[in-house]
Amino acid sequence: MTPTELNASSRGLVTEDLCKIRKVGAALLSPAGNNLVYHVSVADIVQNDYQDLIILLSEDRSTKTVLGRGTAHAWSPDGSELLYETDNGELHIYTVQTATSRFLAQRHDSSFFSNHLALKNCIWSPDGQYIAYLSADLSLAETENNDVRVIDDLLYKSKGGRGRPAYSDHACTHIYLVPAAGGSPALLTPGPFNEHSITWAPDSRHIAFISNRTSRPDDIQQSDVWTVAIQTLEITRLTQHTGMTYQPAWSPDGSHIAFLAVSGYLGTNDSTAEDTHIGMISAGGSHFRYLTKSLDRRIEHIRWHPSGKHLFFIAGDHGDTSIYQVNIDKEEITMVQGGAGCIYEFYLNGSGEDLVFIKADTNRPAEIFATSSQGTVIEQITQENTAWMENKTLQQAGTFRFQSFDNLSVQGWLIPPVGFTETQKYPLILVIHGGPHNMFGHDFDERMHLLSQAGYAVLYINPRGSHGYGQSFSNGTIMNWGGGDYQDLMAGVDFALKENPWLDEERLGVTGQSYGGYMTNWIITQTSRFKAAVTDGGISNLVSFAGTSLYHSLMESEFGGRAYERFDLLWQWSPLRNAGRAGTPTLLLHGETDNEVPFSQAEEMYTALKKQGVDTILVQYTGEGHGWRPDLSPRSKADLNERMIRWFDTYVKAAVS
Repeated sequence: MTPTELNASSRGLVTEDLCKIRKVGAALLSPAGNNLVYHVSVADIVQNDYQDLIILLSEDRSTKTVLGRGTAHAWSPDGSELLYETDNGELHIYTVQTATSRFLAQRHDSSFFSNHLALKNCIWSPDGQYIAYLSADLSLAETENNDVRVIDDLLYKSKGGRGRPAYSDHACTHIYLVPAAGGSPALLTPGPFNEHSITWAPDSRHIAFISNRTSRPDDIQQSDVWTVAIQTLEITRLTQHTGMTYQPAWSPDGSHIAFLAVSGYLGTNDSTAEDTHIGMISAGGSHFRYLTKSLDRRIEHIRWHPSGKHLFFIAGDHGDTSIYQVNIDKEEITMVQGGAGCIYEFYLNGSGEDLVFIKADTNRPAEIFATSSQGTVIEQITQENTAWMENKTLQQAGTFRFQSFDNLSVQGWLIPPVGFTETQKYPLILVIHGGPHNMFGHDFDERMHLLSQAGYAVLYINPRGSHGYGQSFSNGTIMNWGGGDYQDLMAGVDFALKENPWLDEERLGVTGQSYGGYMTNWIITQTSRFKAAVTDGGISNLVSFAGTSLYHSLMESEFGGRAYERFDLLWQWSPLRNAGRAGTPTLLLHGETDNEVPFSQAEEMYTALKKQGVDTILVQYTGEGHGWRPDLSPRSKADLNERMIRWFDTYVKAAVS
């Protein structure tokens, strides 16, 4: 692997550029395919916040109209109107012909967290008469008491961060119905349960949804597909299988409902090791079957072809994320749109012959693309990041494979520093992903390019546990955090150093966020080869994590039972257990209101390292949630990255090789 040499005057990504990146998402194509609306998140450094802009493209794609701040939800069936939500939760309908909006209803959010794949969507009925939406019943919400908080359930925490409450209000989210022409909303699903991820039947008489209606929904992570009849309000359970279900989609002819599902008895509201697959049942709830098991990849974002004969979906494979289709009769799977890069989401045009999709690459932020002529022509529709990137040099990542300690094939990527020349030796930073079942690949990651501009080569690897390589590979961390995955990472570092003599093996650093932060903590207790470490939102003690995290079910799912039945195993794989062996200078970065990986995880590791005499600093970000997430405020994100680079400059770049 030999990176292209660049002019020494080239300049890559710097922290000031973080506020220039316009993050594109949620592209909605009108039924006739003539109108396109999408979402752009833009940082506002003055307000220390993000503006979520709704942008409408003209039919000839030449004019952009900003409809406001918020989220676009759905086009009317005839494409003449758009349902959108303002940033204060108001639902509005925009009429394209008159360029006017009218208020429809007020939607409320609960701070209760169901799971990462739960959709709080708002949808238009196929007959155009009604809008169904999800909203919290705040009349039953618990008011915040600053003096006394009484807790009597398990899911009492929320995700927190950036002004969001750190504790759940316990308000249930239900399905409401309002006439599209305006009127009073009607509650369809009263009761003590939460509903999410709704889809209309083609006859506009029923809505399918997901709900956890077990005897202990705050403890048992199991959910099913249900339906509610619009006229009678009769609620019917359709699925009976063990596991979690997500994101149902009713077939165009009304005969089937497709959905994402996993079948594990010990479910989790966080990152499950089990790959999601497309399940399908009849509209009456019978004849359950999986359609995509033969692909052996994690499935996301399902959509029906208008004919009802195929389902389209996204799946990650060896670092690329592509669009596939499955024939529902023969269960044959073919790739529709793919190649190097990561496709986040997509939409079919009215005929189902062409697509609009959002795609990023390692050196290009996401933009919207469209196909024509049955997919033979691809056009980039948006240019949200083109102007500011014209004078930037963002290095392309090169991919490679290596054999780990047990001959398992593992994939990695290497980004050279900006201004690279093979006549110099460069320090190397290993970046580790979260999850543990996330997947690195041909995607855009700001950290990589900030480090590349700072003069570092950047190595990132998908160790066992990552998705995109099949279920067996994804299961690689089960009962074994810090075991085979740690050895994969070290084997990848050794391989990169051997194959690239321009890398300086005496100047190595390591960083990661969330599970990557856990692995960073683990690494410094296992080896002294790294000159510095930066732990971002990382876990240090699996025992205390299991009792304090919003994701306490993750420990049950990963380690096969209740935490109190697995204390010996959880402690065995806790970095804190081996902190006495650590000597690597370590910077710990953590959000104050992080309930996913509580701040106490950083405190435990910091105290142990400090008592061990290790050079260490703990940085708490007031009011911030979990680590490197996109909603980290602009100022905190800039500070976090500057501190990371300064730490590596001090201990890695300045090290004598």
